[in-house]
Formats: sequence, C-alpha cells, structure tokens
Amino acid sequence: MKITYILTLLLLFHLACPVQAKGGTAHTPAVKVASDSLLNGVQQKIQTAFIQSIQTKTPTPLQTLQKALEKRYAQRPLNLIQYWRGYLQFYLAIYHLKSGAKDLAEKETDRGIALLKAMERKNSEDYALLALMEGFSIPFKGMKVIVISQKMQEHGQLALSMDSANLRAHYVLGNNDFYTPKAFGGGKKVEKYLKKALSLPAQTVPNPFLPSWGKEESYELLIRHYIREEKWAAAKKYHRLGMEELPNSYLLTVLSKKLEGK
Repeated sequence: MKITYILTLLLLFHLACPVQAKGGTAHTPAVKVASDSLLNGVQQKIQTAFIQSIQTKTPTPLQTLQKALEKRYAQRPLNLIQYWRGYLQFYLAIYHLKSGAKDLAEKETDRGIALLKAMERKNSEDYALLALMEGFSIPFKGMKVIVISQKMQEHGQLALSMDSANLRAHYVLGNNDFYTPKAFGGGKKVEKYLKKALSLPAQTVPNPFLPSWGKEESYELLIRHYIREEKWAAAKKYHRLGMEELPNSYLLTVLSKKLEGK
C-alpha cells in the first residue's frame, strides 16, 4: 500500500453488522454491550478523536480513548473491544505518519496487528481489519513486503470465506489487488471485489457497536482504478453514484477535479 494513499485517509471524516460467520463467531451477543456507553458509537468516537488530534496537533485525544478502551478490555476481555482497540491503533499510526514520525507510525501499526492476532476465535470482521493493517504496514517493512502481502491476502480471503456478505472483506481484497503491481498479477480482480463491496450494505442491521466503514473507501478506490485505466465513462458513473449515496464525502469531492473535462 502506498504512502500517498495512506495519507488520503487523513481527509476521510465520514467513513461509510457483520452477520454471523460461517464457521466463525459474532463478536459478542448484543446484550453484553448494550449498556456500555463507551462502545456505543465507538467507530465515530475514534474518528472524531482522530480529527481532534489532527486539529490540535497532538495525539492526546486518541491516546485518551486508547486508555479508556484498554481499561474496558481489562474489565471485560471481549473480542469486540479488542477489535476497536486495533482500529484505534490504525488511526494513531496515520496520525504519526502525517506528523512525520514514521517510527512511531510503524510502532502503533505493529501494536494494532499484535492486538488483532492475539484474539481467539476471530471472525470475518477481525480478519478484514487485520488484513487492512497488514497492508498499511507494508511501506515500513522493506524486504518483508512479500511475506506481509501474502499474509494480507490470506487473512482477507479468510474474512471473505467466513462471511461473503462482509463489505469490508471485499474492500480489503480489492485494495490489495489495486496496489499489487501488474507484473505480479495485480489489477485483475480489483473491479470485481470493489463492485461487490458497493453492492453490500455497510451493516446488515444498524448497530452502533459494530463496524460500518468501507463504503466510501470502496467508491474512492474503484474510481481511481478506472482513472488509472483511463475508463472515464465508468469513473464518472461511479463518482456520480458515490456522491448520490455519500454527498458529504471529501474523498469523492477531491476526485471531481480529476474527472473534469473527461
């Protein structure tokens, strides 16, 4: 995954329920977290803390939430809490990368990957996030890129096999194919994976405790794929559809400039 793409995530302020995985497990019965105010809307809380960190030029908002989730996990060691701890590490890594602290970005990424790997009985959502973070780690790892890329592909496929209706599993696999050089077979499946992702709901049932990211990223990456291939009609079509579905999307608004006059 390229650094230039990673940095565009800094501008992603409006990120777009896992179903029971075949052979896997749901994160946790809803009754166990229904009264947990920390986990209610936690995805948006992490994104908001990230924005605050960028605006104030300090990781304190993210670190405060990081400590709260760590404390909550110590009280209730649920996979769902561990998942959100990993997701927060992703944003901490982006923050440090934007700040120029590459070593810290790598450290936070590695910590997030370790948290997810340590989870027992991982489900489709867990593997999808793990694959995403492994892809994020590639620019830091030098000669290990091939091994990490293989692990990312393996975990993405596991996410898909456990839940074929998981939008995020399709997105991660499409992302991996997009950034794989054509000389190594890349670019052949990105369209299939991302179109499938866009056909799926962010959540099968609205749930403020569970992930819903991936829709906006899928639109953005599919459009960039078509731009790269100079398929302008398709690029404009999906840009229009994306803006209709996500009218406040900064990433899609930025892409408007690349489509002017095409």
